[in-house]
Amino acid sequence: MRYRKNVNCLTTNELHDLREALAAMFALPAGDPNSFATIASFHGGPPIAYCSHGSPGFFTWHRAYLMAYENALRVVGCQVTLPYWDWSSGPSTGVPAACRLPTYVNRAGATVANPLYSGPRAGGGQTNRRADIDTTAFDDLAASAQAAMTAGTFDSFQNQVSGVHGGVHVRTGGDMSSVPTAAYDPIFYLHHANVDRMWADWQAAHPGPLPAPEAGFQLQPFPRPYSAAWQTGSDVESTDSLGYRYRRFCFLVPPFRVWEVVKFDWPFPLRERVDSVRVVLKSHHMQPQPVEIRAFVNQPDANARTQTLGNPAFAGATAFFGHGSPDPHGRNPATEAPAGHGGHDDMPRPPLQGGVKERFDLELNITRTLRAQQADATAVLLKLVAVDGAGNEVPAEKLILEETVIEFE
Repeated sequence: MRYRKNVNCLTTNELHDLREALAAMFALPAGDPNSFATIASFHGGPPIAYCSHGSPGFFTWHRAYLMAYENALRVVGCQVTLPYWDWSSGPSTGVPAACRLPTYVNRAGATVANPLYSGPRAGGGQTNRRADIDTTAFDDLAASAQAAMTAGTFDSFQNQVSGVHGGVHVRTGGDMSSVPTAAYDPIFYLHHANVDRMWADWQAAHPGPLPAPEAGFQLQPFPRPYSAAWQTGSDVESTDSLGYRYRRFCFLVPPFRVWEVVKFDWPFPLRERVDSVRVVLKSHHMQPQPVEIRAFVNQPDANARTQTLGNPAFAGATAFFGHGSPDPHGRNPATEAPAGHGGHDDMPRPPLQGGVKERFDLELNITRTLRAQQADATAVLLKLVAVDGAGNEVPAEKLILEETVIEFE
């Protein structure tokens, strides 16, 4: 399941991933089906404007459109999900910080163009926004959006949100204020992800099928998988069926390392809203040697010898199966015989290749242990301990991990 987050809640690495994937889309040739030029053209052209802004089709067409855009992002950045710009939950001014400046400092420390600031127009040049966007308030539009959430019927809700959504386009200004050019500004997709999030919230509060005209509305140019038929509204009715959900709250716990004690807020009112808390160990391939990762809550002195059975502080364990090689495909250039020389059958072998990195992320659910903490506790200490097959400590520097984070749902 993919989780779309508030853009202001993205970690530093997640924001780098998003920007790098979007810049890669910009660089693809216009004829590539996953290029930004191709995807952006679906909305207002050229050559054809497929978008629907009335009834039927406003919610459903844009949900299908966002899926096509997110899937294109994931072709070049497999872990990327589309974040949303939450202009609707309360008072706010301007666009999100990640979208405000024309440049940013990339992972290598170089100052480069910020792809969230502007996009390439179909006719050349870059998109722009109104000159005073940083001081433009969206407070009244947020109030109208909250009022729309009380609508009792789908048609009334869609009509109300459509108008508020249009207000965000107009106030953002520049290319965003016109249908033919709006989708060439990258903030368009963050804006519409928020519209889609509002619809998903309204659906959760008003379960039931789509009205027949909406369910049967054809969503061109988006075909059904393995079919020549177009998707219809009923194909995009459920975000779960499409494989994504929205993360509706923000926990900004920075990435941390194994053996490091990390502290995060855990007040009782907040824990009642959280369904799941997971430690995510991110790696692009398996570990060379087998290693078990153990999680301890509020036991900062935990080590390889700390008791697990019967210990209320022990939150669980997960393990990497040893791959026997630092190479992502399990081949060891230092010990492998050359092609045609050695090996149990002395058969020719293909030449060694670097290969494509493969994801091997592990998740450890620590929700039950966290819920067992005292109700008056306002913060939690978490420590991860790494041990080998013999129960010996494995130092953090021996692990091949991109980062370790905490995910909340």
